[in-house]
Amino acid sequence: MSDIGRDAFEQYIRDYSPNMYRLALAMLHSREDAEDAVSEAVLAAYEKRRTLRSHGSFKPWIMQITANEARKIYGKNKRITPMEDVEAYMPVFKDERHELWDVVMQLAPVYREVIVLYFYERFSIKEIGKTLHVPEGTVKSRLSRGKNALRDMLEK
Repeated sequence: MSDIGRDAFEQYIRDYSPNMYRLALAMLHSREDAEDAVSEAVLAAYEKRRTLRSHGSFKPWIMQITANEARKIYGKNKRITPMEDVEAYMPVFKDERHELWDVVMQLAPVYREVIVLYFYERFSIKEIGKTLHVPEGTVKSRLSRGKNALRDMLEK
């Protein structure tokens, strides 16, 4: 285990906060909730920084924490209020593939999160499984179903 210094931690957070936000937004469909998830993830990561095995594994580590925090917020929201229409939050995130992002955001959450991690964050199947706490076979099937759903949506 390595202890990451405050300056290095801050730099990593600056580097990866757009990635963290993109994942949280894909999972939560709400700009405010995504920002909350990222904030909570930063706090949790700072408190757990001594558990980081190596500086090279910071991105998968912080993305796993972000996914966990997003799931907590999603669970709270689900109990409090029903999810609003997807249209209410679109488009929220803009990138060079704005139209594709809009379609990705229309996917069911289980497909959306693996699509974002695989194509946007370039995570491996194994890394996605670890981040989302699901078996690799589940990641593969969700990725396949998500790609098929995207294809169907884009052909319309």
